[in-house]
Amino acid sequence: MTLSVSDFDDFFSAVNSGDGIPHDGIRPFGWQRRLLEGLVEGGRWPDVIGAPTGAGKTSVIDIHVFSVALMAAGAAPRLPRRLSMVVDRRVLVDDQYQHACGVRDKLGNPSSEILAEVAHLLRSLRITADAVSPLMVTRLRGGMPAPRAWRDDATACQIICATPDMWGSRLLFSGYGSSSSSRPREAGLLAFDSAVVVDEAHLSRQLIRTARRVAELAAISDRPLPVPVLQVVEATATPDEPGAMVMVDVDEADLTESPTLEERLRTPKPVEFLKLPTWPIPAKGTPRTTALASMVECATRLRDTYGPTIGCFVNNVATATDLAALLGKRGVTRLVCGRLRPYDLDRLRDTNPGLLSADGNPAVDFLISTQSLEVGVDLDWAAALIEPASGSAIAQRAGRVNRRGKRADTRIVVVVPEKDVGDKANTAPYQPEDVNAALTWLHGRQADPRGLAPWALREDPPPSQRRHRTLLQRAELGDAWMWARTSDQLFATADLDLWLSDNLAEDLDVGVVVRQGLPTDPVAAIELLRALPPFDYEAIPVRINTCRKRIDDISTPVFLVRDDEVSIYSTGDLRPGDIVVVDASSSIFTVIDGMPVVDQTGSCAAADVLEGPADPETGQFVFRLGHGPFLDPATCNDDETRTAIAHVLTVATTLMSTDGLDSRRARTDLADALDKLTPVLAEPVADKVRAAIQVLRKTRLKDFEVHLLGEPPATLLITDNRRMVHDETARQQWTPRQRVPLQAHAAAVAERARITSDQLGLESLSTLLELAGLHHDDGKADPRFQFSLDPQRTSEQPLAKSDMSTLRQITQARAQSGLPAGWRHEQLSVLACWSALAHLPTGDRDLVARLVGTSHGQGRHGFPHTATELTGDDTYRELARLLYDEGEWDHLIERTHSTFGVWGCAYLEALLRAADGQVSSEGS
Repeated sequence: MTLSVSDFDDFFSAVNSGDGIPHDGIRPFGWQRRLLEGLVEGGRWPDVIGAPTGAGKTSVIDIHVFSVALMAAGAAPRLPRRLSMVVDRRVLVDDQYQHACGVRDKLGNPSSEILAEVAHLLRSLRITADAVSPLMVTRLRGGMPAPRAWRDDATACQIICATPDMWGSRLLFSGYGSSSSSRPREAGLLAFDSAVVVDEAHLSRQLIRTARRVAELAAISDRPLPVPVLQVVEATATPDEPGAMVMVDVDEADLTESPTLEERLRTPKPVEFLKLPTWPIPAKGTPRTTALASMVECATRLRDTYGPTIGCFVNNVATATDLAALLGKRGVTRLVCGRLRPYDLDRLRDTNPGLLSADGNPAVDFLISTQSLEVGVDLDWAAALIEPASGSAIAQRAGRVNRRGKRADTRIVVVVPEKDVGDKANTAPYQPEDVNAALTWLHGRQADPRGLAPWALREDPPPSQRRHRTLLQRAELGDAWMWARTSDQLFATADLDLWLSDNLAEDLDVGVVVRQGLPTDPVAAIELLRALPPFDYEAIPVRINTCRKRIDDISTPVFLVRDDEVSIYSTGDLRPGDIVVVDASSSIFTVIDGMPVVDQTGSCAAADVLEGPADPETGQFVFRLGHGPFLDPATCNDDETRTAIAHVLTVATTLMSTDGLDSRRARTDLADALDKLTPVLAEPVADKVRAAIQVLRKTRLKDFEVHLLGEPPATLLITDNRRMVHDETARQQWTPRQRVPLQAHAAAVAERARITSDQLGLESLSTLLELAGLHHDDGKADPRFQFSLDPQRTSEQPLAKSDMSTLRQITQARAQSGLPAGWRHEQLSVLACWSALAHLPTGDRDLVARLVGTSHGQGRHGFPHTATELTGDDTYRELARLLYDEGEWDHLIERTHSTFGVWGCAYLEALLRAADGQVSSEGS
């Protein structure tokens, strides 16, 4: 078939159909069609999407995917390949991520002709040999390790779901949770060939201002790149400058055309009040007991009148837990509050099917939440009880009630105080003046039979929250040049809140990971964490200030993971994106329905879920014996089991001292020892041991690493090496296959860089990117570096990649090579290829040299080594002195910034580095 705009209805139905919903059961609304048509006709996204709550804003994901497929078919102009969905709510980020993953999975296994055609077209855009999925989906939010795979294919259609701080920090060359070497490529990929939709835009005015300014600055260059510059869309009914913007909105005709949309937006949501003598609810005493009892009676009445599920929105975790305990006596109750780790949310979804979707779960009478569920999550409650909040928050909470408009009757009960809230009242997380303004507004909505129906709120919108900033910051070109110095150790780093946050007092997230049985020796614990870094599913998000306070209550060592480095946590040293690892004995959690959150008063321990996923993804397999929740002899009550574990450790120790653990014979012997352990174990632990045996016997040696840690050896660890295909540092020397000759690798990267640039419409720069790929690893020919790859000197030609199986072996060889600490082969690569670039015009030579020197994220603006330290080869000494000692390299970096732009250079670096990463991960 030949794809056209007229096929959008069929595609939309196919990706939004589910169990019990036929493929032709869902059709796009009129505003969604107009959005697609505008993209195809104008080649860019609108400035504003004004669709109200319930109108299906998440569908912009479907529209992006289909429009990029049209572009691939030649039926649309050049459009951005990456769409970022940014919103300041973690649960909405997760919800959008789940929707995007659903689209990806349906395209990956198409069940209709339209899905197969779109998948084929999206795959045609990708140039990687192993592009299994036609769509890449990424989640970037605080409190979890930052993903990396999204940076490795600039040609793919992508969806990135992110919070403002995680997306914005990356746009400004300062990605929270990212290593300094990866920041330029992230900034380049977000500034070019990208669009961003900022939902709840009234809460992110500064971010929008900064993003639009970056789009302006990225276009400032002598040689603009022929790819789309960042396009910024705010999703809001109240844009800052409505007269000057292109806006797509819902109109009356859309409602007339679609009874479904009319039901969603016009069905009344009447408001009533529950008056409490004392509000805010006190922390203790009779007034608290009275208030909670009134709320319980009200929620029970709503359930008896309107049926399940009744949503209860409260403002803090303490109220949520106390209300849940009382409502648990009246019916089945679930809590979703605080910052939850992905593992717990997945478990909640698995054990309560439909609960966190519009389908619902009628077995649950009450669902209690704090702000976690108020924005965007596609819930369809029968009725709701809510505590006072800002006007916009109340409108969002109301959006979870009768969301589809199918119920004939519903009710939204708002707790109200008997008198105005005082200026000093503790109404956190909202300001007293915002709460009072919302309560005044609500009295008008109560008098209107339509209540909080979305269409009624277009006529009478909720009062805006007080702005925390009177002036917004404007980024200038000088700021950009400073942010771009990603390799320099600056005395002080810029406060990104100035450019990203509407509230300068906002407290961002870090992640807390729980590990059972961390060695008491900090050195051994660090070794273990380096071998087994945190996974995203086990990280509990927590505000930095709360984390600092609670960590002070822990007596055992606490460890910090930052930029892939592990260290002992130093009091107060926390930055956004950091991951903190605590022992499972740490009692700093409040555990709600088995789900731990970190708050100010929690006194419970939390479970280690490292081996939690039933079906681990590639790179996630973990097996621990000796320390951990399943096979730790210290916690075993059974002598037979302890003896069997000790036997396996003894066998592993013997093998390590003779052949090591990286040979086929050693792994087979170790599997035989584990085989003797399984008969004494109960399920599901025995099944985990069988999985480890399968890994040892059936998989390639390079794919899995076997560690023996501690003195005497106390922990056997099997980990999935395949995660290293996304580790930039490891990828410089490690390959999933056998050793790779330097010349062959350089030729493969050069070819991939050329193909990539051609695919993206950069034909004018293809030759330069190809040259940079050909020379990016020239410095690896240094004899010392060759020793680090081939200590036995068995190769007759220079290597680019080692055939060593594990990162541990590579690290040991590097330490014995004689290379100075921090030595960079790409710094030498610039010297080695300089004469080969002499025929180029100065601007082209500068760009190729820059791309070679920055091909691993270093050299922006300088390198750590002087001419003398870098090389003893007299051939390069004078050039090295000119470039690195006298500052010509710094001038070259600045010249290329002027020629191609700060973000333009970063984008070109990202393309070369992606080509290198793809080739390396394929084993070439």
